[in-house]
Amino acid sequence: MRPESKGMHSMARLIPFAVLCAVLLHAPVAAAQTMYMVGTVSGTVNGRAVDFDLNIEMNMETGEETATVGRMDPEMGAILRQVTALVTVAGPTGGSTPQGGENLFELSGGNFVNSASMYWPRTNDRLELIHRVSYSGGDTMAVTATINGTVPVISGEDAVTFKDFSEIMYWDGPAGACATCKATAGAQSVTTGVGFEGDFRNAKFRSYQVGDVQVDEEVGKGSTTTYHGPNPGGPVTRSARDIRVSYDPGARTMNVHLFNTLTPLEAAPAASR
Repeated sequence: MRPESKGMHSMARLIPFAVLCAVLLHAPVAAAQTMYMVGTVSGTVNGRAVDFDLNIEMNMETGEETATVGRMDPEMGAILRQVTALVTVAGPTGGSTPQGGENLFELSGGNFVNSASMYWPRTNDRLELIHRVSYSGGDTMAVTATINGTVPVISGEDAVTFKDFSEIMYWDGPAGACATCKATAGAQSVTTGVGFEGDFRNAKFRSYQVGDVQVDEEVGKGSTTTYHGPNPGGPVTRSARDIRVSYDPGARTMNVHLFNTLTPLEAAPAASR
């Protein structure tokens, strides 16, 4: 691990992200077993200013992702614990694949923008997130995220867990760059029966758990992703599992842990389309 990542890694080990999403590799970095995303999160949540550090580490072979959001006070840690797992910020694409971390999109670089919105019907809270990711090769991507809106507050020290989910992701890119992407633009869909249901723009997490308490309210999540760069590929099914979020008050750090898996859409089971 790089020296500057040691602090992040030590905190990440305490945990079991984002935002929607991890890094794909191309030939120059195909052998890299670990990818890093480093950046900041800013904005306003529940009337409080947000200015956090974001560090994400992903094992490309296994799809295991650990993320830390640093410089977060305890009150904001309680506010945002159910947010990071909803958005899984770790990049536009990537993670474990049937080919062992192969770059399904053949990306060597580019800029990615992911716009996600979450809403809680019972409290009428709504949160908007925008992740801007840039990549030019190597083992590190830069991310700048903005987060604005309101979120229900959960109290106590309990960790938050979410059910597994799968989604089919299509990429918008430069005009004419990707025939498949162009044909499916604005018609993003997700698999059913795994944690999302229906059209991606109105997808929902069925439930989540705060400590030992099961919360049955459906949290809405909609998302779109835009890619600007060479060689964008076709759609893939992205699955995430074992999503856990906790807050370390001593380190003032939110910790997120999950596993990502990518599968080319043409290889996905018919029932999941």
